[in-house]
Amino acid sequence: MRSVDLDPTLRAPQAVRAALIDLHETELGLETGDLVAIDIAAAMLARAAQLDAVVKREGRMIPGGNRAGMFVLHPGIAQAQTNRASAAGHLAKIGGEGDGPKRGHNARDAVGARWGNRA
Repeated sequence: MRSVDLDPTLRAPQAVRAALIDLHETELGLETGDLVAIDIAAAMLARAAQLDAVVKREGRMIPGGNRAGMFVLHPGIAQAQTNRASAAGHLAKIGGEGDGPKRGHNARDAVGARWGNRA
């Protein structure tokens, strides 16, 4: 099983969805529920990439807080991490075809390899 190699800068949900389907169809047969999980994850990953771009443009630290001149961590950082963690959870549910306890283990392994360190 190869690791999931998805461009983290993709910002369009349709592009992320197409890439996810392409990656999963090479290893698994996708069922209807799997496609729904991919649709949800694609929107979350695209939003995370959009937030990454905002943070890159505005900086990791921005003016805020309750005192004048105080800087705080950009809230887009935490939201992007949350989106990636949620997307990884949805992608881990992809089972593909088959029955039994091993159904979907390749998808879970791939998700862990790709997003485990970012979630």
